[in-house]
This record gives sequence, structure tokens and C-alpha cells, in this order.
Amino acid sequence: MNVVWRFFQDEQQHWKWQQLSSDKSVVGESKAGYSDYEACLADARDHGHNFLPAQAARGKSRRLA
Repeated sequence: MNVVWRFFQDEQQHWKWQQLSSDKSVVGESKAGYSDYEACLADARDHGHNFLPAQAARGKSRRLA
């Protein structure tokens, strides 16, 4: 299943995460809020989050003059 991970701060400024399906419904979310972003990210990793950096676009390369 293809999911998108969403990281956000709630009303109390605690970090939380959600997994969203392709139709944007929530399929997973953090059970707690975290004051520290890195702690939130670690919890997401424990639940399957795997950071993949953006890839360069394929096709013709553009040269700036």
C-alpha cells in the first residue's frame, strides 16, 4: 500500500504523525504528542516510516546560462 506520511503540530504545539492512503484517509497515527520533532520522527520510524530524499527529475537536463 502506498502511503504518505504527514507530520504536524497539534493545538498544544506537540508533534504528531499520520499515515495517509492515496485517497487521503488516515490509516495510522501517533498515539502521543511529542514536544521534540526528533522523538516524533523516531516513533514514526518504529511504525514503518522510511525517509527517502527527493529524486532529481528525469528527462532533459536544463542548463542555466
